[in-house]
Amino acid sequence: MPINPRLLAVRFASACLVALAPVAAFAQADDANAKAKSGELEEVTVTAQRFTGTLQTTPIAISAFTAEALEQKQLTNVLEAASQIPGVMMTAVTGASSGARIFMRGIGQENTAILFDPAVGVYVDNVYQPRINGQFFDFFDIERLEVLRGPQGTLYGRNSDGGAIKIISRKPSYQWTTSGDIAYGNYSQNDARVYVSGPLVSDKLAFSVSGVSRKRDGWTNNPNYDRAINNKNQTGYRVKLLFTPNDAFEAELGYQYLRDRSDAGQGSQIQLLGGLGVVNPKAVPGRNLFESELSGPQFNQGNIEGIALNMNYKLGPNLNLSSTTGWGLQRVALATNFVQTTTATSIGSSYRFTDSFVSEEVNLTANYERFKGVAGLYYFTETGHQRDVAPYTSVAAQNMRTRDTDANAVFAEGTFYVTPTVGLTAGIRYTEEKADFTQFYFNQVGRTPQNAKKTFKATTPKFGVNWQVMPNTMLYATYTKGFKSGGFNAVNPTTNIGGPPGTVAGPTSYDPEKVASYEAGVKFTSDDRRVRVNVAVFQADYDGVQLPVFFPGTSNSFTSNAAGAKVRGIEIEPTWRINDSFQIYAMGSFESNKYTSPFQCSLYNTQIVNCQSAKLKGAIPTKTSAGFEYSPTLHVKGGITFNGSWDHHSAYFNNVSNTLPIVQAPKADLFNASVRWDSDDGHWRVALEGKNLADKAYALETLQLASAIQPSLTVYPNDPRTYDVRIRFNF
Repeated sequence: MPINPRLLAVRFASACLVALAPVAAFAQADDANAKAKSGELEEVTVTAQRFTGTLQTTPIAISAFTAEALEQKQLTNVLEAASQIPGVMMTAVTGASSGARIFMRGIGQENTAILFDPAVGVYVDNVYQPRINGQFFDFFDIERLEVLRGPQGTLYGRNSDGGAIKIISRKPSYQWTTSGDIAYGNYSQNDARVYVSGPLVSDKLAFSVSGVSRKRDGWTNNPNYDRAINNKNQTGYRVKLLFTPNDAFEAELGYQYLRDRSDAGQGSQIQLLGGLGVVNPKAVPGRNLFESELSGPQFNQGNIEGIALNMNYKLGPNLNLSSTTGWGLQRVALATNFVQTTTATSIGSSYRFTDSFVSEEVNLTANYERFKGVAGLYYFTETGHQRDVAPYTSVAAQNMRTRDTDANAVFAEGTFYVTPTVGLTAGIRYTEEKADFTQFYFNQVGRTPQNAKKTFKATTPKFGVNWQVMPNTMLYATYTKGFKSGGFNAVNPTTNIGGPPGTVAGPTSYDPEKVASYEAGVKFTSDDRRVRVNVAVFQADYDGVQLPVFFPGTSNSFTSNAAGAKVRGIEIEPTWRINDSFQIYAMGSFESNKYTSPFQCSLYNTQIVNCQSAKLKGAIPTKTSAGFEYSPTLHVKGGITFNGSWDHHSAYFNNVSNTLPIVQAPKADLFNASVRWDSDDGHWRVALEGKNLADKAYALETLQLASAIQPSLTVYPNDPRTYDVRIRFNF
């Protein structure tokens, strides 16, 4: 009987978690915690170009964080880490608290479920995650986070034209390691994490088990429920096996599972026209954002699991063959209400979907003195099923949609050093993706399916040059093309699509989104390795930006290739260790953007206008952050460390038309701080942590529902002030 790796991983994880049940804590334990500070900045290892290198010798715009750096900055998941990354806007999707709305350098995607692919690729242990649901992975066993800005046209999984986020979890250790933490805070925060790793049977096989539980009460008052809404309730675990039979071969198998029962996400409604149709007098501009009158059923049931198998075989001292096999399954049920139309009637969305994928990537890498390069093959197949369900869809109209995707790619990239300090890079990738979409609208066309198929192809090259001007200074420049696949809209057969009377609507396709990106940068480290400054300037020319537009002469919207766009910017990341006990860091991104061709969009009152003069949705003109870490010498047992940070962003738009200032996320300044005590032996840590200390409240994102008689806006605020006490152990 063949071995089922998924079943094996589940059983193994369950057994280990049962054994660890008495342990109610977890923390990120890094070997650096037990080491004395050297006075130099930490050298961050990255694998962004398929080779192990350092942040300062990798000629692309990349931000990287070790586990220790993430903990010091109070960054516990991808969403929180976005505040420290230039050019990135990241929030939860409106109405779907576990969905990741990610925009990078002005481009992104925010629709959940099965129909739309992300513009920013997320990879967990090298496996591409196709759905934006469940993307706020908790860093409960993180080794490193890498964020690559700009199109990834030649090296990464499925092409992404915005950027890539790589989450690398810790490898199992052949030395016994146990760590964990617990945290208690306001809003009844109750967190626990655990990590255990060690050898199994022999010194050829090691394991690790990690788990996390996060619970918190909601902070939005709503008289229609018997509790505060927008709570958090998540649990997850990961189990990994590492097999190294000899020096030439290594195999790492990991299984992860996330269970999410948090609230779906509920905002506060605002009417846009005077008192016309206002259901509640509180639904006006200037209202308390942490109060809501929206009523109706809501639920969020997410079960997300996946497997990553990474194998590496050394063919020789300079050649390496690697394979990454991925599998994933999502089962999500969601109901959330958007707008209260009358005292007893609300508009919302409710559906269930199941999505599964399998991926395989094989790479051959060469690393010689004058040349290093990679060539590979990539295969990806995905099937998604979605059904509308009650309560916001009638039982008689529970429509269905099915999407099948098959993607294949072949790629190669290499750098040849014409001199010991000057390298020339060239790469190319050919991608072919087949999309097969079927929709069932039972009330309109009975059980007759409406089907559409399309194939999308792209060739994306890359050219670059890097020059190690001095041992600690590198200059680089690149030209890269990127590609985001097209797809299909589900369109109700009775929808007015602007055609002749009697026209039956059906699946509507949209084409790929393409980008040509120009980038130049400098990476500098001082001779004493206490100062590091990385700067990147870029211009991205987009063709066929995928945006919601409208059928001519109607107010029915669908995703289409609405316009071209241009985004320009500069990104800066300086760090300075002033002395052995004091370090400051900062980052900044400054962008301008515009559409380069006309397109139609709707105002809040359904009026159709040319929106070419609008700014890109989700693009942040100015984003800055600064912080410090200070460890004074005190006459106490152990060590005390103070951390503080300031995060700022300018106003940005949450809708395509940019109409009405109320749809903007206003400029905001947020302040965070922590103080921690570490024992001399590095085994214990106690920290007091606080975020948004000034308790700043603003409209982080908005959902506009256009109407000629009752237009409305649902506002989703940022997190209020939070604080907690965290106790950690590491053995």
